[in-house]
Amino acid sequence: MYTTKRTALFIAVVLCLFCPATGAQAQNAEQHTYARLMKAGFDQIRSADYPAARDSFGEALRYNDSSADAHLGLGLAYFHLRDDKYAERELSKALELDPKASTAYQFLGELYYRKDDLETALSWWDKAVELDPADSKLRAKVERVRREHKTEKDFNRDVTSHFLVKYEGREKIEAGRIILRILEDAYGELGRSLSFYPDGEIQVILYSGQQFKEVTEAPGWSGGVYDGKIRIPIGGLEDETPGLRRLLYHEYTHAVVRAITPRCPAWLNEGLAQYFEGREIDSRQREVLKRMAGSGKLPALSKLEGSFMGLGADQAGHAYLFSLSVVRYMVDDFRMYRIKTVLDELAAGADINKAISGGLMVTYEEFERGWRTSLE
Repeated sequence: MYTTKRTALFIAVVLCLFCPATGAQAQNAEQHTYARLMKAGFDQIRSADYPAARDSFGEALRYNDSSADAHLGLGLAYFHLRDDKYAERELSKALELDPKASTAYQFLGELYYRKDDLETALSWWDKAVELDPADSKLRAKVERVRREHKTEKDFNRDVTSHFLVKYEGREKIEAGRIILRILEDAYGELGRSLSFYPDGEIQVILYSGQQFKEVTEAPGWSGGVYDGKIRIPIGGLEDETPGLRRLLYHEYTHAVVRAITPRCPAWLNEGLAQYFEGREIDSRQREVLKRMAGSGKLPALSKLEGSFMGLGADQAGHAYLFSLSVVRYMVDDFRMYRIKTVLDELAAGADINKAISGGLMVTYEEFERGWRTSLE
């Protein structure tokens, strides 16, 4: 989320710089073409059309290869396409041309963070903070990752072809193996349901309860977190338990959704996570939903699109229940392949209104009305 906001802020600034001039400031044909391509590229990044953005910035560089902003834009496109080699090349080139390009430092930090090289990531972010010490969000992120690095630097590692698990102490070797086995099951089951298998390695960090609290700062009701990495607290785990399997399926679903699209409303993301963990709606909850639907007290889905992490325990409980109810309605009435189409539409840059329309063949309003009616 933070990365997305930083991207949006940078785009807003650059778009002001690259709107074609008029009158006495009219540019020649090549300059106009360059400006048009730059504007198109940042518009495409803003709408998450990263392949098109890559092409636009690549073409812009044919007209001005010494443009730090064009190299930066191309680096951002490659970053979001997870083409890390070329992202690093373009971001580094942008810094060579403009050593004060704070956004390039920030995304190089993001690049190394997702490679699990926290020390290098912090070195890039420190440079960004030097350039913009007033950026409180970046400074808070740096402090959080410092805590993470301090906690995890001596952790052991175990890997499969799809997952990397990190844990403290040799006595947790068996716990790591249990978790990897469950996650490989999840990889296969969700892959078959959604016809999607993430390409990159997914990192899983196992903490003590105190470490989890210190590193994630998650609310007390949270049993795990996915923030680009799956993070879960474990105690003296010796055997697989149903609760552990549910938790891992839940967090792995978030990883799959993120791999498909970073632009997913919370109700759909959390609803899918609960669905794939196997959570059911019990009779008491069904009665609550029926009563709320009948009295018109169900929230609008638009109110459930943002993160639930800032909610209190009771509010979060209701938000998760609503989300599961909506997704179960989607599965029953439209089937899972249609939900995957909604995710694909979001990945292509559609907002949730267009994604629902394109994936389910009904408007967002019609879909929401159908869900409410199904509960009465």
